[in-house]
Amino acid sequence: MGRRCAGKNPPISLGSGERYCGKTPPGDDIYFTIRKRGQLERGGRVVAGATERRGRQRAGRRRTSQHESRRPIIGLGEPITALPGVGPKKAEQLEKLGMRTQGDLLLLWPRRHEDRTTITPLSEVKSGGDFTVVGCISRADYDPRRQVLRISVTDGLFVIYATFFHARWLTRQLQSGVMVVLSGPVEYWGTRLIMKHPQHEVLSPGEMPQQGLIPIYPLTGELKQRWLQQLMKQVIPILAPQAADPLSQEILNQERLISRGQALLHLHWPPSQEALEAARKRLIFDEFLRVSLAVMRMKQWDPGMPGIRQNPQGVLSQTFLTQLPYALTSGQETAWRSIRQDLAAQRPMLRLLQGDVGSGKTLIAILAILAAVDAGHQAAFMAPTELLAEQQWRVLKDLTASLPISIGLLTGQDPSQSGKVREGIAQGTLEVVVGTQALLSPSVRFHQLGLVVIDEQHRFGVRQRAHLAQKGYFPDLLVMTATPIPRTLALTLYGDLTVSQIEGLPPGRQPITTIHLPYRERRTAYECVRQAVRRGEQAYVVCPLVNENDDQDVVAATVLAEGMQRIPGWRVGLLHGQLPRKDKTQIMEAFRCHDIDVLVATTIIEVGVDVANATVMVIEQADRFGLAQLHQLRGRIGRGAKPATCYLLADPKTEEAQSRMEAMVRWSDGLKLAEQDLKIRGPGEILGLRQHGVSAFELADPIHDASLMEHVRQVAHDILESDPMLDFEGHQTLKRWVDDAVASALPNQMLH
Repeated sequence: MGRRCAGKNPPISLGSGERYCGKTPPGDDIYFTIRKRGQLERGGRVVAGATERRGRQRAGRRRTSQHESRRPIIGLGEPITALPGVGPKKAEQLEKLGMRTQGDLLLLWPRRHEDRTTITPLSEVKSGGDFTVVGCISRADYDPRRQVLRISVTDGLFVIYATFFHARWLTRQLQSGVMVVLSGPVEYWGTRLIMKHPQHEVLSPGEMPQQGLIPIYPLTGELKQRWLQQLMKQVIPILAPQAADPLSQEILNQERLISRGQALLHLHWPPSQEALEAARKRLIFDEFLRVSLAVMRMKQWDPGMPGIRQNPQGVLSQTFLTQLPYALTSGQETAWRSIRQDLAAQRPMLRLLQGDVGSGKTLIAILAILAAVDAGHQAAFMAPTELLAEQQWRVLKDLTASLPISIGLLTGQDPSQSGKVREGIAQGTLEVVVGTQALLSPSVRFHQLGLVVIDEQHRFGVRQRAHLAQKGYFPDLLVMTATPIPRTLALTLYGDLTVSQIEGLPPGRQPITTIHLPYRERRTAYECVRQAVRRGEQAYVVCPLVNENDDQDVVAATVLAEGMQRIPGWRVGLLHGQLPRKDKTQIMEAFRCHDIDVLVATTIIEVGVDVANATVMVIEQADRFGLAQLHQLRGRIGRGAKPATCYLLADPKTEEAQSRMEAMVRWSDGLKLAEQDLKIRGPGEILGLRQHGVSAFELADPIHDASLMEHVRQVAHDILESDPMLDFEGHQTLKRWVDDAVASALPNQMLH
């Protein structure tokens, strides 16, 4: 039980039948009473769910403008600005979330729901449970050294305490005298009841707390959660019934699904947990069905045209293999055998090559490239960033230096140089070209493109891959990734795409030791960096941001590098994405040549950077990174024969963040980590599904919902088997829905 508070305000216990006096403008105290738990009374009338404002409003309410007094026009195709309270500034902020029309609001799905079904009086709060409480902040103390904010929340009789970590930005919101709603688990800290980093909502003077399953929406800029919730509560019940349903009544009955309109309404404002689950099931079904149908329809633009036969047994690839100072691993051999068969076949190769960080995917790609050149064709190697493109170009040139092939680089370089490269591509004098998105430029014309290799496929969409492939006569396509994709998901996304997996690591690679340290032990990590520099080795220090941010307590790369440059004997470099391309290249080259001992960087080094002498990595605030990203970063060390150590500095604030740290320490296998990441966070960000050009999975979880995904693929197959063009009556909305996805995924000329 919380301690009694002897404050100056009138008693404000939220116990049954007792009065509460909220903090309001002078002379306008508003009283409400809790008759029962979770039911507020105001002005003598019960306010069900505590969501309506009744009785006297706060003093000084602004007058309703002439614009707002007009009757609003609400419709799916109407602009956002037609809604009351949405002026140009709010519309601009909503547009950053992709909201341009009112219909877009239906698809601004909540990130989660807070269960505020019951607001518990402080007198009834106990340790060991989850509670939602409301009260006034009687004290707020911020410890700048530990970056901890502690507040005391009172109802006039009892007190509960809350602690927020890395919370300097919250000091502006959570101040003494402010009314707040706190939600989260409660535990004892000594004799005090405390909530650690609870969900919180600041109430305006006189504002009633919301109750029920409350949607929490993504925000941007100056948008406030409460304002957006109120807007959505006004318009969603009107917009949701207008949403066309792509599924026929027959499918709804067969699959026992609710209508799409009802699902959209209940996803935003569910009346119960059961209604929320039914809404999620329907919308997850829709996501799987749209992607499955779109991928199957995209197959229709490729009617099985003959491909280009390569020469995997040619002189170049055989010479390259004999000159290697080591043999291929068994995993590489297996992958190369499968790819070799595809290259020799008449049909186009469409293969996804998966392999952990450092497993030797690039070596297999080189063999495929040499097979194409041996057959008299050109090869294009596409990388996601300029830094990685230059890295791969250098690797290709070094490994094939003794072979008679020409390799060019096409990025955002100066026009005179890029002009020469384009000319070489068009005339066929350049047999291999490495590049970025610049390879998609209309000015790039290949003489005879036979193979396209795309590195880190989750950085590119279907549209970009198809556009590049169109430059040749159905060239072979090899897509490489270090982010494993489950088989069922790969089938859903790519249809008949064949997957190869490289198991194991090349010989000579040392395992990486991963250590998670709290910030109080930060010195240990940097002592390891000091020792590495003394041994003549190198280190990375990774930061989440480039510059300091007033709203967040984040370690900034620029600030850290400036401090480290004062350490005697350390040659410190700084690398981040905001630097000019020329500077990034020079810094990376200096690190590669050991002119820099310690490289302070952002996640720009996540992919492709290869320096064998780098043996130590320190990742600041590692809990701010995803698991797949942490694994990619860790893969930058341990690329030589020396032992390597990765330090994760973090004081995790959530169970999810703690789970990521534990997984990194426990596993070095990328497949295990990818599976764990899918379980922890879901697929959206990890697999980069938004980059695939077709509908992203906002709600679906391919691991948790794998059986449903498999079932929906069969439903999609059955639909197209009976109605290949979706022309039957009842399929018109479904046809438009799927065609929109296909049109956004493929270049327009490929649809005719």
